[in-house]
This record gives sequence, C-alpha cells and structure tokens, in this order.
Amino acid sequence: MRSPPRNVARLPPPGLFTGVADARAFASAADDLAELARRDGSVAEEPELHLVPHLRAASRTGLRLIETSVGSDGVLNVLAEPAGEAGRRAIRQQAWVLIGTIAETLSSVREHRDGDEVIFDVVTGEPDGGRFASHGHAMRLTVRLPAT
Repeated sequence: MRSPPRNVARLPPPGLFTGVADARAFASAADDLAELARRDGSVAEEPELHLVPHLRAASRTGLRLIETSVGSDGVLNVLAEPAGEAGRRAIRQQAWVLIGTIAETLSSVREHRDGDEVIFDVVTGEPDGGRFASHGHAMRLTVRLPAT
C-alpha cells in the first residue's frame, strides 16, 4: 500500500475527536473549590511551616527541592529538579507525589510549560463543615528541566 503524498492534508474520520460523555457530575467540586479560592483570607498562613516539611519528606521520591519561598500573595513557590528520570510522564508522576502530600479534600492542578520549566499551579481547599476550619493553599511548583 502506498503512503499518501506528504503535501496532502488528511482529515480525521467524523467523530474521531468527540468524547463519549461529559463530567457534569463532578463539576460541583470544581465550583466549590473556585468559590473557596475566591474568599478573602482563604489561603492559610505560614505555608512554609505547614507545607514545606511534607514536601521535603516526599522529595526523596524523585524531585529534589531546591528552594521555597512565599510570595506576598500567599502562594508557596517551590523550585525542584528531577533527581532521576526527566521524561514528561516521570516528572508529572513525581510532581503529583509532592502535590499529594499537601492536597486537601478539594484540589486542582494546572500543568503548563515555560521554556525549560514545567509548572504546576496548585490550589487546595478544605470546605466549611470539615474537621478543620475552612481554608486552602496555593502553590506553584516549578520543575527545572536538565539542560539538553
């Protein structure tokens, strides 16, 4: 069988990129977290005291913490480097190990890339009526990729 010429555009078959369902059943959790994140004073104080020790303990599993700082907006900024494999999947798995140590009952992670860094913007929240007072955390985990 011959391959099509390289300069011929190929369209996907109809329906190929259409999902099978929606996730409406889970949307209320995202709404709850968004509402909590927009509350004045919802980000808990002293993340370096409450979160960094958990991150340092978990960093033994793949990402090495380089530095942490807290911005004026209350965001915990964490810089890390891969201690081993640095492929996209490995970095994501290692990042989620760290994120999992600070996750609350509501959590959201947005991953994006900026040059030689993979950035995970994390928002967590504990809603009203739980064991602890309602609060949340905001963390920006930046994984610096090794030079290639």
